[in-house]
Amino acid sequence: MANDAKGLAVLWGQDLNTTKLHDWLQIIGLFAVVASLVFVGLEMRQAQKISMSQTYQSRTAAVVEWQTAFAANPVALSAYRKAMNGNDDEIAAPEQDALHRTLMGLYYLYDNAHYQYQEGFVSAEFWASTRKSLYRVMETPAVNEIFSEFSGRGGRPEFRSLVQEISEQIEAQAGD
Repeated sequence: MANDAKGLAVLWGQDLNTTKLHDWLQIIGLFAVVASLVFVGLEMRQAQKISMSQTYQSRTAAVVEWQTAFAANPVALSAYRKAMNGNDDEIAAPEQDALHRTLMGLYYLYDNAHYQYQEGFVSAEFWASTRKSLYRVMETPAVNEIFSEFSGRGGRPEFRSLVQEISEQIEAQAGD
């Protein structure tokens, strides 16, 4: 019986060591899982930053392209200057057409910025600045009219609603 007790003690000790080893391996495995999740999280954050950077770059390129095309279009520039000065009645038909087409491009730039904000690709600060810019552009009656007309048939519903809201704010402010 003494041998049996001694054998059990050895066996018990081995089981205890195996259990401890198993527990330690589980703890190490748990830390490895946590570390890998942290790594994946950091990678996702970096990918998001890269995506946002590319979004800003693409928007900048689109705006520069639009501004370059606008600056190279003397007919549209003439119409826009007349509209800015409140001389809408002096805008000839070809100028009106050029202005309308140019502002359609601008409308889509703002629509795109609004979409990117809604999807989280640009910051709230960026959108706030862009929204103020949209408001200032729409304060010109000819632009407001063209944007409002176009939003009746083009662009995303969310942006059409925003254009309507801004147009109503401008009209209310003008009525004060």
